[in-house]
Amino acid sequence: MSRGTNQKFKFTYLMKVMLEKTDDDHALTMSQIMEELEKYDVTAERKSIYQDFADMEKFGIDIIKEQAGREAHSSVRSLSIIV
Repeated sequence: MSRGTNQKFKFTYLMKVMLEKTDDDHALTMSQIMEELEKYDVTAERKSIYQDFADMEKFGIDIIKEQAGREAHSSVRSLSIIV
């Protein structure tokens, strides 16, 4: 898979997509997440996104994963980040 020109911002754009496009009532499939990242010229494989989700959880962002048939849906629980 060729790398996008904004590849070094993958984690940042993934966090932006998850915070802006998901919440307790709205989730995205992995395919949808990858499509959203492509809008920022970022390519990613599923495994790297799952690792980024784990890193986000270490940062305090609660990633919710729900299985619906053969598809998994991911979203960010409503949160407040205190600095």
